[in-house]
Amino acid sequence: MSIIVNTEWQSEPEIFIGTITELKEIPNANDLPVLELTIENSFEQYKVVMFQPHRDLQLTQIPDCAVQLVLWEGERGNAVSRSDTVILLDTPETLLHLPESKLVHPDLVADIELFIDACTVQPLADFVRRVLGRPSVGLRFLNGAMQEAGLRQPGSLARHCLDAAIRSFDACHGYNDTERWLAAIAGLLHGLGCIELSDSKPVDYLKVVLKGLGLLAEDLKRLGQNLPEAARTIQFIIASMYRMGSPTQPDPKTMVVQSSHLLAAQLQSEIMHKASTHLTNSSTRLISP
Repeated sequence: MSIIVNTEWQSEPEIFIGTITELKEIPNANDLPVLELTIENSFEQYKVVMFQPHRDLQLTQIPDCAVQLVLWEGERGNAVSRSDTVILLDTPETLLHLPESKLVHPDLVADIELFIDACTVQPLADFVRRVLGRPSVGLRFLNGAMQEAGLRQPGSLARHCLDAAIRSFDACHGYNDTERWLAAIAGLLHGLGCIELSDSKPVDYLKVVLKGLGLLAEDLKRLGQNLPEAARTIQFIIASMYRMGSPTQPDPKTMVVQSSHLLAAQLQSEIMHKASTHLTNSSTRLISP
């Protein structure tokens, strides 16, 4: 079988970092099949044809991470790639590899990335990008809804957590940079466990914490290899959000994140209520004789 690609070769290939959203193997006369991929990030999408990589590096299923390929673009939206240019990135440099078509509010990725990009402690920024950079986690988090009544719109979870993170960072004014970012990142990820729970049941905050810490366990362990105190602090803040193992003397950063969470949730509720009231009033005026 031969693969024909109508390609006008460019003089320089493009290094493209994105997420594989579709993967199909096409039988080939050689030992290794040809792959048809759809790869997408926050800006572009390509249909890619390439030979299956080396036998030890075969792609047999969609990887749960960012992927870097070198693409030679053909017709608009189509490209070819050499199999030896595929690199799986477990620590992406940004979150912008997440596919726009899979996101309810693509702007949320940019908002979170802008916030994390300002982090002065690189291992902490890498930690967040590893957690949310996995499509199986990041997409559900970014599209997830809060469980509280009136706040169950898709994207409300990430919007709330980002608000809590910003408020936590600002409230820790006077702390050193590392401490401020520890509070901010704990605030950003404190509701991660919601993606593992059914939104049809009453909010169980204990389960939110336990599920969230379970999702963070491997990445916290990896962070702990470079910054053991930071990993322990993030784990402690999230675990203490709902009085799990809280010490006799509350940790100030934990209290800041708790307060930021409550304030962000309250303000989000008020905003959603005002928006709903405005829409109702507008509809009433439209149908009035």
